[in-house]
Amino acid sequence: MSQQRSIGICNIDRITMSSALESIRSMSRQLPNKFVVTPNIDHLQRLVSGVNHEQLREIYRRAGLSLCDSRILAHLLRLKGMSIPEVVPGSALTKALFDTVLTSSDRILLIGGEESVFLRIRSQYPHLNLVHHNPSMGFIDREDEVNTLTQFILRQRAHYIFLALGSPQQELLANRLAAVPESRGVTLCIGASLLFLSGQQQRAPLWLQRLSLEWLHRMLTSPRRLAPRYFKNLLSLRAIYRNIRREDRHPLAATGNQA
Repeated sequence: MSQQRSIGICNIDRITMSSALESIRSMSRQLPNKFVVTPNIDHLQRLVSGVNHEQLREIYRRAGLSLCDSRILAHLLRLKGMSIPEVVPGSALTKALFDTVLTSSDRILLIGGEESVFLRIRSQYPHLNLVHHNPSMGFIDREDEVNTLTQFILRQRAHYIFLALGSPQQELLANRLAAVPESRGVTLCIGASLLFLSGQQQRAPLWLQRLSLEWLHRMLTSPRRLAPRYFKNLLSLRAIYRNIRREDRHPLAATGNQA
């Protein structure tokens, strides 16, 4: 039975990291292509009030796997009487895939990120069959570039496609790929995860993660870029909380009744 449940704004899979890894491994050998999203507060504020938020909500609902990437979101769910077994951050998921799941027989495509980041990753995982392409800034608004990139990805016939393009560009492209009947494998929307995988950026210390303050650590490392984003997210928390709801057809387990 599917573990994916609706929280109104989007769906969330009630699974652990280990189960997520196993599901992604299985999806990598399936046709047609399916994609993985990792909703966090930044994503949800777009789904609540961003440009084309209804279109984005529908894309998130189509995801083959939707993993909670935010301890703050997990707290909001608990306040609504809902629970998840484990928060699965996209950066931790990406590292676990590279360390424990991907093999030399897999075709792996990295879309996005600077060449220097890719070279670091290739030196860390020399046994993996990695291909990299970084599209131009703003490509998602140019239909000819989106078509060219889509065809490039399809020609690679990759088992794993990592989209490090930022949200919502990566989700828009993932949805586009999944709509092609002959597409294959699994697409993962991973944001800045390649920076963490390469070591170019460091995750917050575990004690900050446990206090749900990883966002603060990230903001302090890049205040000019992230402070405005996180302030906007803070202002959106009330609207996000108001939009979270159990839906009768797919209720999340009530807190205290978790398997």
